[in-house]
Amino acid sequence: MNISDNLLNTKNIIGENSSIFTRKHYLNLITCLIIWLSGVLFILKYFDDAVLKIILYTIIFAGVIIFIERTEKYYKSFLTQNLLSLIMIIITAVAVLLYFLEHVNYPLVAGFTILWLAVIYQTQNLKVELLQLAVFLLSPVLYSEMISFSGLFPLIMLVIVSIFISERFLDNSILDWKFFLVAFIFGVILSSEQLVSFIYLIYLLHLFRYEITKGAVFILGMIAAYAVFLFLADKGYLTVAASQINYFQMLPIWAIILLFIITLYLGWIVADLQEVLFASGIILFLIFILTFPFLISQLGWHKNEIDLSFLIMAIPFLVLSIKEYKVDRFLGKVL
Repeated sequence: MNISDNLLNTKNIIGENSSIFTRKHYLNLITCLIIWLSGVLFILKYFDDAVLKIILYTIIFAGVIIFIERTEKYYKSFLTQNLLSLIMIIITAVAVLLYFLEHVNYPLVAGFTILWLAVIYQTQNLKVELLQLAVFLLSPVLYSEMISFSGLFPLIMLVIVSIFISERFLDNSILDWKFFLVAFIFGVILSSEQLVSFIYLIYLLHLFRYEITKGAVFILGMIAAYAVFLFLADKGYLTVAASQINYFQMLPIWAIILLFIITLYLGWIVADLQEVLFASGIILFLIFILTFPFLISQLGWHKNEIDLSFLIMAIPFLVLSIKEYKVDRFLGKVL
């Protein structure tokens, strides 16, 4: 009887690990839930008769995920990662053509290109790549940027690339030229939008958790690069495409302090790059949740007042955090 129970338990665990959307895959489930919610808010903001469209969107969103999950053995027979890369190159070429025809903005094309390159670079297999790309295309990022270009999507993709560069080249135990180059890159990007300081704080706490002194040197180098760039911009020697929007003007000081404390906690507990990406998306989503009621209280409720900026920044992190990983029967994620 005990042997049978053990075999059944083993079978259940193997069955769970064959999917990346079981009830134990908390990161993937929360990610898709937030992206679905952002799509719902996009429909509410830009469409009339939103209820039927939201129902249809929900069916399509869930259907695409289930289809990619359940039919892997069929599409793997004719679709390879190289073929998928070729398809994405063709789509990018079409997007560039649309840019020359003045239908889309160049930063939008660049941001999308960086994203699919990041998907192909860091994902494990064809199924995960398809899921990430499909979920992203079902999110409001591209469509919101086409309607009202903010530049936040390409900016956030630069942040993600800088983190990937750090993961690839930085050895945090050695103070060499790569160490200071990565710090310089972080500082330059930070000068464009101070909001990304939350993301960098999460990543740097994860990276230098056991190297506090080197982490302090890195942050000082990043702040120095940030200050130099702003000084040169102030003197007119260069132009920094900094955001002119104060995203925290609606928040009281206690809310900003709370966000800072949560960011410190998330940065300290994340265990790998997937969790860094997920935590970055979560903190941006929390900023959206906190700013939304204060925005309504000051401006009143109107669907045009729904600000998707934080969701546009959060979604690329969440999409790239979707991953195939093992789960324990009781504890969830297994590293």
